[in-house]
Amino acid sequence: MPIPTKAAKRMDPAQPQRLPPPTYLQSFLASCILIFTSVVSLPFTLVLTLIALVWTAISSIGLRPSYPAWPNRKTVLVTGARSNKALTLIRALKRAGHRVIAAEEEEWGVLAPARFSRAVDKYYLLPDAPHNFEEDGKSSNAYIDAIKALVQSERVDAWIPCSSVQATMQDAEAARQIVEGRLGDRRKGAVCDVFIQHPDLAGTLHWKDRFLDLLTELGYPTPEGRRVTNIAQALDFLYSPDHAGHRYILKCLTLDDLARDDFTLLPLPTRDATLNHLHKMPTPMSTHTPFLLQQFLRGPEYCCHVAARKGKVTAFVACRSNEMLMRYVDVTTLTAEEANMGRRMEQWVQEFLKRWKAKLDAEGGIESYERELTGHFSFDFIWDERDETLYALECNVRAHTAICLFSTDTPVLANSYLNTVNPPLSRPPPQSAPVSWITHALPLATFRFLLRLPPINLIPPRTWGTLHPGLVPLASKPRRHTPYDPTASPTWSDTPISVLAKFTVGTFLPSWIVTAFRGAVTQTKHLHVEENLVHGVGGGFGFGEKDAYWSWTDPVPFLIEAHVTFANGWKASDTELLLPTHCEQEEGMSPLCRVEHMDFYGGHYHGANTSTTTIQELGRNFYN
Repeated sequence: MPIPTKAAKRMDPAQPQRLPPPTYLQSFLASCILIFTSVVSLPFTLVLTLIALVWTAISSIGLRPSYPAWPNRKTVLVTGARSNKALTLIRALKRAGHRVIAAEEEEWGVLAPARFSRAVDKYYLLPDAPHNFEEDGKSSNAYIDAIKALVQSERVDAWIPCSSVQATMQDAEAARQIVEGRLGDRRKGAVCDVFIQHPDLAGTLHWKDRFLDLLTELGYPTPEGRRVTNIAQALDFLYSPDHAGHRYILKCLTLDDLARDDFTLLPLPTRDATLNHLHKMPTPMSTHTPFLLQQFLRGPEYCCHVAARKGKVTAFVACRSNEMLMRYVDVTTLTAEEANMGRRMEQWVQEFLKRWKAKLDAEGGIESYERELTGHFSFDFIWDERDETLYALECNVRAHTAICLFSTDTPVLANSYLNTVNPPLSRPPPQSAPVSWITHALPLATFRFLLRLPPINLIPPRTWGTLHPGLVPLASKPRRHTPYDPTASPTWSDTPISVLAKFTVGTFLPSWIVTAFRGAVTQTKHLHVEENLVHGVGGGFGFGEKDAYWSWTDPVPFLIEAHVTFANGWKASDTELLLPTHCEQEEGMSPLCRVEHMDFYGGHYHGANTSTTTIQELGRNFYN
């Protein structure tokens, strides 16, 4: 079942052209501009936050429902509290009546928005998870020990990790030690319910090469590829006669931020160019830092949030994806073809868990924690348009940011995590609004709008690049006949006014006003008006845009995220930005090369105890 696209011409994907990295002066100026923008908008967001606080106090509408009768009320620990997905889960758990403990690593947790949430009963700073963790089944460290101590001291009934990729395997090891040590609420004589797989299972999913091996064992097709540890191996593979005519992406198999954002398609036009590119990689290949050369597949990409208990899916949503996803849309709200693709992915996930459970049962006999498929299974997929095949590319043992599409107003999402017997299947509500971040979309739309005003638009984009490389894509002309991209935030046609209108409808207006407005419009008897304003056709608002942080009953995290968190993170910058060589290419543009919302935020964040982290990673940590 192919997904229709406008890629009528089969062109070779454009190779990303690497722009020079911004200087420290350029980064300083960019930081000043963004901080100035934050200061200018502070009166508006502060007034909005105060209105929300007063309104919830007067109306007695808040995050604290009547608590479930004992012993249904649980104490739940959520780690990785800096992330948006953690805040969503925290709010859902609190609305369901549970006691919520939030925790985050000290490096990121001091000003994490969730720390200021009404939904959090207690907040803890954890020691930073080290990057050199040894997965030997015996290792422990201050991070793991702190989680175990927290489970005991707070008598935690359930732990849901939402931590970073660096902490994934350490979370799995902490969970193993909690289960084997029978830690939890001693008053109830219960062991803490850990919502993450055993380290052996988590590692099989977490490491790309082991995951692909598992797919092969279970009978699933995988993209052609090879694990390489040096340049000679890579060149032999790329220039083998068997691989002529194919293009490959080089993926780092370790947790290296510098190697994660290079999507150059290999081989390059000449062997010397390929060799030169491999020599200049910021992270050299070695036995300790292996890479995977994986065949490039042309087609739409998808991501999904999956929660499962004992091999049964308890929460599912799928979204279109790209390399820097900043807008989440449930595929069931798009076209009929996309909705069918969502059902195909859900069936794929269910079948995958069924096959893997059967394999584990056959190998291990009686059911035990070592073989229990409970936790997150957040898959990335691509639909190969050439052979009309759905490929799974990787699986993250973490909650996915797409969880922001779920409703936190009912206990269904919380129950899908906490009910150990017959948990409900949770999905986003029908026709849920897309989720993005106004603090990301509005500044970019404003900069782009200003750069396209006459006579400013007469200045070539490369000239703007002398002020800051991030201005080049913002000043570039949009491609003609650009197809609709549900992941773009903002879109090429968005202006500051349209962005504000979308978020006003989908986020800041109370739902009863929006419902009344739509009802009035549908009575106008003018179909084009109804289509534009109610369903969002053309330039209409439809269901608007939902900000992932804003909540009328819990507004302070939004204020913190908008004005404190990122201002604290801006220190310096020397990262490289990518720009396609053909900004006005109409068709055949590789999704890996598109610049729909290239960040003006071209910077690095210098952590206190770790190596330099790109500002894109900063975005992943707080937006995602």
